[in-house]
Amino acid sequence: MSARCLIPAAGLGTRLRPATRSVPKELLPVGTRPMLQWCLTEALEGGFDEIGIVISDAKPALEAYVREQRWKDGLLPALADAARVARILVFRQEPPTGVVGAVLAAEAWTEEGPFAVFLPDNVRIAGPPPMTAEMVAEAGRRGVTLAACHRVGPETRHYFSDVGRVELDELAPAGASSRVRGLQERGDFGSFRAAPEGSWRLLPRYAVTAPWVEEGRRVAGEAAIAGVESDDVVVHRRLVERGLLRAIPWQGTIVDAGHPAGYLWAAHLLHEAGAGQRDALDRGSTADERLVSIDLTGL
Repeated sequence: MSARCLIPAAGLGTRLRPATRSVPKELLPVGTRPMLQWCLTEALEGGFDEIGIVISDAKPALEAYVREQRWKDGLLPALADAARVARILVFRQEPPTGVVGAVLAAEAWTEEGPFAVFLPDNVRIAGPPPMTAEMVAEAGRRGVTLAACHRVGPETRHYFSDVGRVELDELAPAGASSRVRGLQERGDFGSFRAAPEGSWRLLPRYAVTAPWVEEGRRVAGEAAIAGVESDDVVVHRRLVERGLLRAIPWQGTIVDAGHPAGYLWAAHLLHEAGAGQRDALDRGSTADERLVSIDLTGL
């Protein structure tokens, strides 16, 4: 059975305008690689061999990038074999109506078993994959939504948007999951704390199972009536109420590059990394075929 991952990429990228009026957000470069290639690299490293990408007719350049397999240009040698056998599917969302609508745009594909969702404007720069094929399989066995989460410290809290803060039931050991007992609503004041211990942030790297799809359909229907976008935060908050959202703490560096401050911060992190490692990661150098992410622990 395939290990499946879905990448919603139909949105308009309004937070990065005016740049995204000319270039799809997912093709904006972080270093010398488009955001989408960072995301596909992460998915391949995580063991996913069937990857769906949700696009819209408003992004012909993005569709050409995917269908012409330009995303393989400069791919890390360590992932060449995985890229060769990976199956890439394209789904359409017309018009773009939010993340939930994008997931449901895959229609029957969503009914074939659990799958991961990766939002490509969150760019993983260092650390292991936050979500793997094994984690998705575990979520399917347990019938829960499993999401990765990470600490946002006071020194970096301004680089993240106004959503994602979670309260965990308990601190789980490495590799174990905690029940999420609270998830911030989008736009709530005080997204991430200035306190030294920081806050937990739910990553847009999560495993979708049947309860998520069930709640997603309800949220999408309500959003259509109200004339607003269907937000996955609403789905996750309802799963919290049902005790079906679990979080796995993750250590690494991931950047919300979908808004100006985060986008510039991602470029800064790459600039500060060692030149040799940066070249191997950013350009697919053959110097170290095992290298996938940069070690930023010294920054």
